[in-house]
Amino acid sequence: MRVEILDGATIVNFMEDEEAFNVQICDRFAHLDSDHDGRLSYGEMLKELQCLRVFETHFGVDVKTDPDELVRVYDSLFVQFDHDLNGTVDLEEFKSETKLMMLAMANGMGFLPVQMVLEEDSFLKKAAEWESAKLAA
Repeated sequence: MRVEILDGATIVNFMEDEEAFNVQICDRFAHLDSDHDGRLSYGEMLKELQCLRVFETHFGVDVKTDPDELVRVYDSLFVQFDHDLNGTVDLEEFKSETKLMMLAMANGMGFLPVQMVLEEDSFLKKAAEWESAKLAA
């Protein structure tokens, strides 16, 4: 984990750079697609869903959550990605839903800088790195 400063504009600008965003989406999808069949099963998506950290934390420490509630939340999130409800998530579904989630995050953050602790491989960290590289250029 690493502390970064970002705002909604950082996320929006990263997604508007189609090439950079698509590279990150394709890389993440390929990493998750452990059987290389071009589709993500629930099992393959579970690690990614857990990284979304949808549950409250206190200074980075997870709060104990009911296991049944966790299953319901992750099932619901998987269905959100699985647009055609065929039990798997293809690259387009993954890209589309990731983009919607990131836009919702950007809208929720607004345009005032926020200091955040980010997971190493998270899309938010990739957005912050992309912005840093643009500013350095």
